[in-house]
Amino acid sequence: MKIGFSSLVCPGWDLSTIVAKASEYGFDGIELRGLRGELTLTRVPELSGNPGATRQMLNAAGVELVCLASSCSFASRDRRKLAQAHEELCEYIETAERLGCPFVRMFMGDVQGGEARQNTLSRIAGELTKIAPFAAEHKVTILVENSNDFAGSGDMWFVCDSAAHPAVRVCWNPCTARTGLERPTTSIPRLGMKIGLFHVCDGVFDDQGYMSGGYVVPGEGDVEIARSIELLKGVCYDDYLVFEWPKLWDSSLPLADSVLPGVATFLRERIDEKQVILSAYKNDKNAPKYRAALATAPARPN
Repeated sequence: MKIGFSSLVCPGWDLSTIVAKASEYGFDGIELRGLRGELTLTRVPELSGNPGATRQMLNAAGVELVCLASSCSFASRDRRKLAQAHEELCEYIETAERLGCPFVRMFMGDVQGGEARQNTLSRIAGELTKIAPFAAEHKVTILVENSNDFAGSGDMWFVCDSAAHPAVRVCWNPCTARTGLERPTTSIPRLGMKIGLFHVCDGVFDDQGYMSGGYVVPGEGDVEIARSIELLKGVCYDDYLVFEWPKLWDSSLPLADSVLPGVATFLRERIDEKQVILSAYKNDKNAPKYRAALATAPARPN
């Protein structure tokens, strides 16, 4: 696994500063969710105007551009809004290709008023099916992030399975899942290799799933980040862990320089931890009897 951080963590930094800090603090890559107040990344001159120079800067620093994160969603019933979302996502995909960026992220959105939940889910999946070949043609994967009314892994599995295309995967945010009281022991085994990007975000929650104590650095909250990384190893996940918290919208959160070095260390240590070997017979009352039977059993003929 590699580690990165989102530009949400450092909304005041320009692109060159983000890249330099990523290299300085030992991160492998960055995700962009807006730059210097502009959330629509296709309008940012460094990305759309001179992608060659941006790629050169990233390569020189040894930092990867992991993901361009959009505000798009295919939840709406309004055909004009859906057409706008398609157009914007296509622009992101084309920009990502020029930058050599493998992922473009979008949101699930909300259940539409007066509509059955399954209908909204089916529409999202249907629209993804339409745009997935375009993404594949441009060598980009669309990541759908669990969000809003669709926080759980069951909804994400349905959408990806229905789209049935390798260019559609999941950006999994365990902090969002925690609002629905879903633990990583459920979500990660269920989604498995459908996870294309994993957001590292932690907070303090109450028993009903409300964030009662705000955002905290990874490992200090209730989101079970360390356990999540263990489980990701178990499903052979080898993509990015991207640190994200909404400094852009919550100015009370600590400055990026004060947290990024510690986050990098925490994630590296969790990745490097020796994997626990699990056995169906560990701590099982029948384990000694089973091992004794194996020891005395005659060898099987070839």
